Amino acid sequence: MPDSIIPTNKAKRAFQQGAFLLGVMLVEIRQTSIMQVLANAGLDFVLIDGEHGPFNIETLADLSRAARHAGVTPIVRVPDITYAHITGPLDGGAQGIMVPRIMHAQQVREAIRMMKYPPLGIRGSVVARGHTDLKSGGVSQAMQDANRESLLIVQIETKQALESVDEILGVEGVDVALVGPTDLSVSLGVPGNMEAPILVKAIESVIEACKRRNVVPAIHINVLNQAAFWAKKGMRMVSYNSEIGILTSAAAGAVNTIRGDEAK
Repeated sequence: MPDSIIPTNKAKRAFQQGAFLLGVMLVEIRQTSIMQVLANAGLDFVLIDGEHGPFNIETLADLSRAARHAGVTPIVRVPDITYAHITGPLDGGAQGIMVPRIMHAQQVREAIRMMKYPPLGIRGSVVARGHTDLKSGGVSQAMQDANRESLLIVQIETKQALESVDEILGVEGVDVALVGPTDLSVSLGVPGNMEAPILVKAIESVIEACKRRNVVPAIHINVLNQAAFWAKKGMRMVSYNSEIGILTSAAAGAVNTIRGDEAK
C-alpha cells in the first residue's frame, strides 16, 4: 500500500502517546525561516494567529508548510467559525484549527462540520494543494486520512464556556481544550490577575473536565514561571508567549546585561 499523501500530524500522534508538547504563538513575523528557528529551539508546535495577526491566506499557507517541513506542527487560530476561515488554512497546509470564543457545544459541532470531509463534515475534497505537498492521489483515501490527522482545539476563555465545559468537550472530534487565561480573567471579573483564586480554580476545573472527557488540556500564557506552574499542574500542551514577546525579552535582557546601570 502506498504512503498517504496526507502528512502525519506529529502533535496528534504525540498526544495519543501521552506526551507533553510545548509551543509558541506566532503573531507578527511572516518570514518562513522563523519556523526553522522554532524547530531548532526544540518547540513542538506553533499557533499561527489568524484572529489578531496580520496574516492573509497565502501567508498562512507558506508559514504552515514551512513549519511542517521543519518538524513543527502548524495550527491556525481562525477569527471565527466560517467555511472559508476554516477550510482555507487546512487546504494551505495547516494541520490543526483553533477556534476562539467557544461558549456552547453547537459552535464546536459547526467547526467540526466545516473542517472534516464527508461523512463527518462538508469540507470540499481537493488534492494537489498545500495539505498534500502538491501531491495527487486517491481522493477517498486522502479524505479519510485528513479526517484522522486534522486537529481541533477549542478555546475556553469565558464564564459561559466554563458553565458548559463538559458538554463542549463531550462533542466527538474535540482534541484539545485551550484556556485563554487573560480573557477568562476578564470574564470572571479579575482582569489580568493570573493568581486570583477564582481564576486558578476555573483553570483547574478545565483540567479536570479534560480528564473526564479524554481531551488534552492546554493553556496559552505569557509569563514563564506561570507556564511552568501550569505544566506541573497537568496541562499537557503549553503555548508560551509569542515570537515577538520572546524576542523582546531576550533583547532587553541582553541590553540590561551588557549596558548594566546605563540601560536603566
